[in-house]
Amino acid sequence: MRNYLKSIEKLSKSTNIHKGDIIDFAKEFLITATKTMDCSRGSVWLFESNQTELTSLISYSRSDHKFTQPEGLDITQLPRYFKYLKKNEIIVTNDALNNPLTSELLQSYIIPNKITSMVDIPIRSEGKMIGVICFEYQETEHSWTENEQMFIEFLAQLFALALETKKKKKYQNELEKTILQKGILISEVNHRVKNNMAVIISLINLQKQKTKDVYHSWLFEEINNKVHAMSMIQEQLNAKGNVESINLGLFLERLISSLNASYGQDKAIDLKLELDTVALDISKAIPCGLIANEILTNSFKYAFDLRNEFPELLVSLKKYKDRIELSFKDNGSGFDIETPHSGMGIELIKDLSEQIDAKMSIHTDNGVEIKLRFPIT
Repeated sequence: MRNYLKSIEKLSKSTNIHKGDIIDFAKEFLITATKTMDCSRGSVWLFESNQTELTSLISYSRSDHKFTQPEGLDITQLPRYFKYLKKNEIIVTNDALNNPLTSELLQSYIIPNKITSMVDIPIRSEGKMIGVICFEYQETEHSWTENEQMFIEFLAQLFALALETKKKKKYQNELEKTILQKGILISEVNHRVKNNMAVIISLINLQKQKTKDVYHSWLFEEINNKVHAMSMIQEQLNAKGNVESINLGLFLERLISSLNASYGQDKAIDLKLELDTVALDISKAIPCGLIANEILTNSFKYAFDLRNEFPELLVSLKKYKDRIELSFKDNGSGFDIETPHSGMGIELIKDLSEQIDAKMSIHTDNGVEIKLRFPIT
């Protein structure tokens, strides 16, 4: 029994199982098993998907150390054999030439291969018979012991495990391939969106040049800034190859730099940035980016006029266990929140905040401070 246990242990540690290489494992499996039991032949058979034919995965002859692949067996021609095999765990025959259970195999298999004694055991997966393992003696009869039968039953379970591992490996490879294709597709879509936004920005700039007053020029500029903010998000997605999230801190840093270049010229604004590294899902990144653009644009446009001798802008991004806190504070003159204010776009900020489940607070003493608290996921 010790030899049987050693063989089981050896086969269970085979790298071919874990790689899902079923043919190489079957060869290793048959060589080890036939040597351990000192029998002549071993073979592995698997059902076709419709279970009308049993096809040979591989067959091994120990005497000449050769592997072959015999022709398949038509199940309809072997009704009694398969009925018994499906119903019971194992077919054991010491005299294969005279056993009623194997009589249907005489002319097509037993006599041509000079088989005298044989053991056939089903391979089962998820309670379903998916194949058969056979071990055979040639020319001399052999009485199969209980230990040999137990060993063969263990072998059948081990081979079923190898087949299931191969199936899972196949599913894993297909899943990885699908994920890769999805990533490439989304990356391509993001790239095209970014290019389309660049075209839109160019068109807005062309229309802006045709405006005849400052008010309409500013309207085009605000639209341009919003599109540019979304374009920056797409650009970050393409640059990092991450199609699901962006670094919100990096985005805010670049957005502030861009707006400062547009609106902060000659104002010498003291920028104080306290930005944690926060990976934000793309579904929240777009609304959050538009909120930041709206608030920052208003600060640059309205808080830092000539009356503000020492303009300051503080932007803070903090990540906690289950939430993100984002705040914007300028030291401008502030405004009365109860009075409609055309520049602040408070309604737009509120609408966008709802999209990311954010709680917003606004303080207008000693400048304007807007705080947002929203869940990470």
